Order: sequence, then C-alpha cells, then structure tokens
Amino acid sequence: MSELEKKVSLKPIKTFRHGAIAASVWKRQAPSGFEYLDFSLSRSWKAKASGKEGYSPNFFVRNSADLIMVIQEVSCWIASQEESMEASLQGSNNASLHDDISENSYDSY
Repeated sequence: MSELEKKVSLKPIKTFRHGAIAASVWKRQAPSGFEYLDFSLSRSWKAKASGKEGYSPNFFVRNSADLIMVIQEVSCWIASQEESMEASLQGSNNASLHDDISENSYDSY
C-alpha cells in the first residue's frame, strides 16, 4: 500500500448506522499484501447536562436490536464486495487464459 493509500485508510470506506449504533468498514492489508475488509462498532452518545458528544465501544442491552441490524447490514455489504472482487479477479484470469489460448492457437498456423 502506498503512503497515500495508508493515509486514506485512516478513514472508514463506508459507515452503516441504526439509531446510536454505527458500523465502520475498513480496508486493511496484511503484512503478506493480502487486502481485506473488516468492521468496527461504536455507539454515539450525548451528555444531557453538558451537551458533550462522543463515541463508545461499549453498548447497553437497549442497543441489541440496532446492533443486530447494523451487523447484518454491514456483513451483507462486505460479503457482496468480496464476491464482486472475486468475480472481477476470475474475469481477469479467464481473460488472460483466453488470450493465452488465442495466442497459442495462432502460433500453430
């Protein structure tokens, strides 16, 4: 990953929200170079007395329904992205294979 890509990856590539719950999708890269998507969860809050706002990695029982909804939504989105990436890779591999076969068939004439 280039330095620019590393800086850009400091922000989530997509965020899903349900109520006070958010799931942020991150594009990561393993030391081996393998790129993958994962997500983190947070809960927004606002103090009534001071008006101070923030985010917490902790949740209450009352957040259960929103947690379930946002996890299902983000999981489906990531799965669809992975399927698209696999399909495009297979398409590239098939095109390369087709090109190789075509080149070899012309060589035999």
